[in-house]
Amino acid sequence: MHNFEEDESIRLPILLKDGTNAEFKLNYIEIEKEAFYVVQFGKIKEDALVRIHSACNLAHIFGSLRCDCKEQLDEALLRIVKNGSGLLIYCINHEGRSVGPKNHVRVYKMQDTGLDTVDSYIALGLPIDARDYSNAIKIIKRYGLHKIKLLTNNPKKLEAFNNMNIEVERIPLRANLSKYNESQLKVKKEKLGHLL
Repeated sequence: MHNFEEDESIRLPILLKDGTNAEFKLNYIEIEKEAFYVVQFGKIKEDALVRIHSACNLAHIFGSLRCDCKEQLDEALLRIVKNGSGLLIYCINHEGRSVGPKNHVRVYKMQDTGLDTVDSYIALGLPIDARDYSNAIKIIKRYGLHKIKLLTNNPKKLEAFNNMNIEVERIPLRANLSKYNESQLKVKKEKLGHLL
């Protein structure tokens, strides 16, 4: 299995949401012009706990409460540490479901007019979800994994593993409802089929 030992991994101590610290390894990887941070904790072995996580600058940098992106990121890192090992593949190009930072802000603006997330994308002529997980799955394959536990509520991520010779067990991520993210979580469940 390939733990990127020979790559230029760096030490990445992370403050977890429970107030404890854990030391991860981080690699920056590009596959077909798509950029990723691969954050590894412990030794990766078969049946690894894995999170494929999309960039969301508004949540991850500014702490926006209008989505559950930061909450899911924090929960995934904590679960990986509690598991003793695991991978978090951070998809840098997935900002705004792969429409980019400018369009992500435009979607927020449309939501301020009263449209929900999906209708905002449609009103702007944008794809509702343009994310592709195939390159993230290639990273998992570089570890030689044939069986993983995937932290996700998104059925599209599970479908991405079809015909990829990787057996996937879904591990749910809890989404905490608030007055800020209620509309978005409702849309995820009712219009996008997320398993909340």
